[in-house]
Amino acid sequence: MPELEEELAKLREGYCRALEKAFERVPIRDGVVSVEDLWLETAIPIDLIVELLESEGVKIPPHVERVDFGRYKKR
Repeated sequence: MPELEEELAKLREGYCRALEKAFERVPIRDGVVSVEDLWLETAIPIDLIVELLESEGVKIPPHVERVDFGRYKKR
């Protein structure tokens, strides 16, 4: 099982890096990035994007004030 956990951690890190790079390419409107734009740029499932951003595993650039989760935010 440690191998599986290690592999999952590597995948998670890769998804975080992909999201960090996506922030450089997605439209930023008044400091706000849409979760749908991140999804279109990365093809990472929206639920996973929300989870990664909420877990604070992704470094959001300082010029991005927030990510608009719209209806995808967990309640």
